[in-house]
Amino acid sequence: MAVINATSYLLLKDTTVIGHSKSTTFSVNTDLPESTSKDSLGWKEVIPGIKSGTLSIECLTDYTDTLSFDDLADMLITKEKATFYFKDTVNPKLIVRGEGFISSIDETAEFETATSFNVEINLTGIFTITDPSEGKTWDNIFDKWEDIATNWEDV
Repeated sequence: MAVINATSYLLLKDTTVIGHSKSTTFSVNTDLPESTSKDSLGWKEVIPGIKSGTLSIECLTDYTDTLSFDDLADMLITKEKATFYFKDTVNPKLIVRGEGFISSIDETAEFETATSFNVEINLTGIFTITDPSEGKTWDNIFDKWEDIATNWEDV
């Protein structure tokens, strides 16, 4: 199995890299409300509900970056919606694209340490996961799986 070098994964706002990133995370979540009934025979049951996605990034602070802590804090304060990309810039096998709002940002300045900041972005609406090398886009395939799941339940 090939090892993926995480160094080349970056988070971008439109075409601008969020500078000096140390780590980047993309998460997809589904709310699972409980649907246990008497027919569950004592087992907990859930149903898939609302889906969501988040992007998180930890960076070193450098106020000279094209997109720095100040710019991202301004986006939070002004409630600016933007398009974000999470991708491998060296070998673009995976590109996550979505619009979102910054939900939290914090800066930490510890004694005798480089100053850093963390950003959390909540994606809104549909986001896509694309593999350009194979021409596949996840949200299109996902719609088909939703149809299959619905048809299966109707049987």
